Amino acid sequence: MVTKFKKAGSYIVEHRARFATTFICFVLCAANLFLTVSGANTVKVYYNGEEHEISTYRTSADDVLEQSRLDIDPETCFIDTSLFEEYGIISVEPLNEITVIDGESKSVIKGHGLLKDILAANDITLGEYDKVEGGEADSYIENGSTITINRAHSVMISADGEVTTVYLTEGTVADALNIAVITADDDDIISAPLDTKITENTSIKITRIEYKERKDVQTIKYTTKKEETGTLNAGQSKVKQAGVDGEKVFTYEDKYVDGKLEESTLKNTETTKEAVEEILLVGTNRSTAVFAAEGGSTGGQGAKTASGVRTISVMTPPASLELTSDNIPVSYKKKYVGNATAYHCGTHTSTGAAVRPGVVAVNPNQIPYHTKMWIVSNDGKFVYGYCSAEDTGGFIYFTGKKATLCDLYMPSLDACSAFGRRAVTIYIL
Repeated sequence: MVTKFKKAGSYIVEHRARFATTFICFVLCAANLFLTVSGANTVKVYYNGEEHEISTYRTSADDVLEQSRLDIDPETCFIDTSLFEEYGIISVEPLNEITVIDGESKSVIKGHGLLKDILAANDITLGEYDKVEGGEADSYIENGSTITINRAHSVMISADGEVTTVYLTEGTVADALNIAVITADDDDIISAPLDTKITENTSIKITRIEYKERKDVQTIKYTTKKEETGTLNAGQSKVKQAGVDGEKVFTYEDKYVDGKLEESTLKNTETTKEAVEEILLVGTNRSTAVFAAEGGSTGGQGAKTASGVRTISVMTPPASLELTSDNIPVSYKKKYVGNATAYHCGTHTSTGAAVRPGVVAVNPNQIPYHTKMWIVSNDGKFVYGYCSAEDTGGFIYFTGKKATLCDLYMPSLDACSAFGRRAVTIYIL
């Protein structure tokens, strides 16, 4: 009995030991399994339209894809890991294959995303004014699409002193001007016809042409007609009809090129005001022209000169006036030499003085009114004597051979005829 008991106890002990060992292994395995399950990450990979769930300890997207053993070719697929860190999601999509026609160049490129990003990834740059046919640059494009890039040409337009640059992929000179908002009228010159097609580096020049009408008003000087008359003594003259200047209008067309006058063309001539001829009466009465053989008495009642000749002027010279034996003042300020004409008419002068021998008509711009003078004829036959500038002579309107220095008032018509018109010297006192 003892022996049997011992055997039974030994069996129980042995089985208890085995149970304990098994239990401990179970606990360790469970714990290990718990630790294993609780420490793993779950990553979802979307590929070929399917979802693949992967439990992994790996922390990088590349390592997870390697663990997944999915047949993914980076050369033909786009791997999107933007949601991996936060959501544990990896998307794998095949790259789009696009045919690109760029001018004369044609190529097939691959990419994913917006068209402009695919082009940039393949070193194809779009200019600001380039245009794309077959898709929008800011949109996604389907696989197998064909796009055509139309490159913009720069067009330089010179007009009005400025240069404007516009860009067109196609069009004409007219289209370029419309884009630049530059107009030209029928007179302007454009360097190329409006329907000319735009090509690379096309340049356009607009030359502005402007026509302006201009009127030039010119004076028509009146002419003088002389009529002889016996009612006036020789040497005398009188205006019968006053002359009036006329007007003539010349109309020109001025051509301006880019603002500068280049040409003037006379288009019309019109007389808008006819000139009125002056009629001048010229005296011919010389019935007393040989009065005293031009050397006799002139009826002078003035002062007696050193030579014993009395002056025609009745004005009394100042005591300070000293004459030479030739009846010339010893001292004077200035002298004038020219022609003088005798006259005997009127009652008062321009200054209001009463006419009398000694009153002289002058050009006030040359000899001012009230200037005191001494006048003698250059041939020595007449001494007009001491006198004063008190009137304006009608001769001021004549020049050349008709020029007259002064008109001398005479005591009578006979004296006028005797003196007539001759050269004198005026000494300004």
